[in-house]
Amino acid sequence: MVGISFVVLVAGAGVAAYLVFGTRAKKTADVLPTRVLSTQAVGLVVNAPVAAGGPEQRVLIASSSDLGFTAGGPPEAAWTSDQMAGGTYILIYLQNGLCLTPRPATSSSGTPAPARAVMLRRCSTTQASQRWVRQNRTAGAGGLDYWQLRDLGNGRCLTAGSGGSTAQLAPCAATPGPRQLVAFVTTP
Repeated sequence: MVGISFVVLVAGAGVAAYLVFGTRAKKTADVLPTRVLSTQAVGLVVNAPVAAGGPEQRVLIASSSDLGFTAGGPPEAAWTSDQMAGGTYILIYLQNGLCLTPRPATSSSGTPAPARAVMLRRCSTTQASQRWVRQNRTAGAGGLDYWQLRDLGNGRCLTAGSGGSTAQLAPCAATPGPRQLVAFVTTP
């Protein structure tokens, strides 16, 4: 009788422990909404200073080796901006359907990658690293609204490099300068 009572007590404690601790991960896990609220074709533009002079409008595009802000001509809609439920954005490059993502700390060959680099990667609506948050709105020239674009996965902001052309991630400035302010420009 004592043996059976002990077994029932241990089994009850096991069930209680599972209910308390076994389901905790499900309750505390951050689940990203996957519902798309709106989709818009945009150009991602910064007014980054160039080495020879003042601010110049630059558009984020992909080259064969990396992503960069390129000067010249009116901004074309090279990206799809998918606004997700919850207020985040997924940025999809129109030419290949890949998403803007921070580059992993190591490359597939095992060599260290530039820690602040961005890249294009297969899209996943459940990855925080492919979600971008617009913050710190600033009114710019021509009626454009500029925002910091903060990566939800690592908390860093999309930034034009010091020469104005390299696209990278940097700590989000409390008072962002032109290299960290990005506009979503639509073409008529």
